[in-house]
Amino acid sequence: PKLVVVGHRGCGKNKITALEAADSRPSIMENTITSFNMAAANGADFVEFDVQVTKDGHAVIFHDDLLITDDSVSFLRKKNEETIGDMTLHEFLSIGFQRDGHQGGKSLLRRASDGALRKWTVSVDDSLCTLKQAFEEVHPFTGFNIEVKFHDVLPTSDQELERVIGAILSEVEQYAGGRRIYFSSFHPDAVGLLRKKQSRYPVFFLTDGGVQLYNDPRRNSIEAAIQVCKTSNLQGIVSEVKAVLNNPSAVAQVKQAGLSFLTYGELNNMAEALHKQEEDGVDGVIVDHVTEMVTAARKMDKVATASSGVDSSPAVRVVA
Repeated sequence: PKLVVVGHRGCGKNKITALEAADSRPSIMENTITSFNMAAANGADFVEFDVQVTKDGHAVIFHDDLLITDDSVSFLRKKNEETIGDMTLHEFLSIGFQRDGHQGGKSLLRRASDGALRKWTVSVDDSLCTLKQAFEEVHPFTGFNIEVKFHDVLPTSDQELERVIGAILSEVEQYAGGRRIYFSSFHPDAVGLLRKKQSRYPVFFLTDGGVQLYNDPRRNSIEAAIQVCKTSNLQGIVSEVKAVLNNPSAVAQVKQAGLSFLTYGELNNMAEALHKQEEDGVDGVIVDHVTEMVTAARKMDKVATASSGVDSSPAVRVVA
């Protein structure tokens, strides 16, 4: 089967640091309708995006744990930091770029790894959006990897897990139609609940694979991720690519467990890394540089088809 290419937050995550910004590629506002449709137009099989739920129960698309805004008051800057769960849908959608041409009352900021706050700037802007909008405005042939997002460090209550997952599944049921979908989450209890509450769409467990360590040991290795999948009857794993390239036998471990295997991370923007993973049996890659990586993946498909004489097709377990 062909290597499935998934557009990370659409056409790729936005750059924050000055060094990253030196990248000559135009930046599309991540996790927006424009970014999703452009990724699809450039050949992505799926788009990956992060879903959180507002205080009043609406599923919205945004990656960071905190939404940081900048209000101008005279010559001073007042910084606001809120979780999506602390905001109403109206408050969320009124921030940043507005499609009607009016700038929202608050502009978006972002915290870099060094702790500094920087204005969120892109080459092509678009408004923040809801899950409902994505279903309605992104081409129906484009698959969705819906990552259910929770705070990366702070604990999440069982009540909040139920609230968030219930709201997301309700909207998926209303608006998904026949679209290809799979869910993913870094939260081990969230993936279990996603699987328990529905069986139509595959659920994948996200892991750093030990590249970064967390208090919850279930998040710290491929072996632990396999156990999470077995315990909750999940369909696959999505791992940081470094964990795979540093330990290629991990792919065989995952496959022997009967699971599909995808990867994410900066190294997935290199054709050599894609080629190595395809050889090892990885099913799909989440990438930022969609056009270049789709081109690289499809070249590999042609070589594989020519040498085997077998038609290539997407990995069934990924797109079920």
